[in-house]
Amino acid sequence: MSSRLTTLALVAASLAPAATAGAASRHDGIWSITTSAEEGRCDTNFDFKLRVKDGKVTYAGFWPVTATGGISKLGVVNMTLVHGRRRVIAKGLAEGNAASGKWTSPQPKCSGAWFAKRA
Repeated sequence: MSSRLTTLALVAASLAPAATAGAASRHDGIWSITTSAEEGRCDTNFDFKLRVKDGKVTYAGFWPVTATGGISKLGVVNMTLVHGRRRVIAKGLAEGNAASGKWTSPQPKCSGAWFAKRA
């Protein structure tokens, strides 16, 4: 997996805080995520999918990526994406069928924005 895809996947994982079962069902579904690298050594942007069920986020792709976190009832997104030794933390806000926010990666050190649309 390229560093770009790894960073994107990490961003996706960082989208939402851990939610209690049933807490954020209004955000459930498959979300298409697009990332934008803005600062640091990440020069690749990614497109990938995440699944939200009962407010909890999981990766909905084919790469060996682990996504954790979730979306609160109020739409607050906190998540972490992990691919190998790379980790991305994403935070943001979901409203209706759209969401956006910022992501950071400690290694390689970089950051950017992410945008999501529910499929």
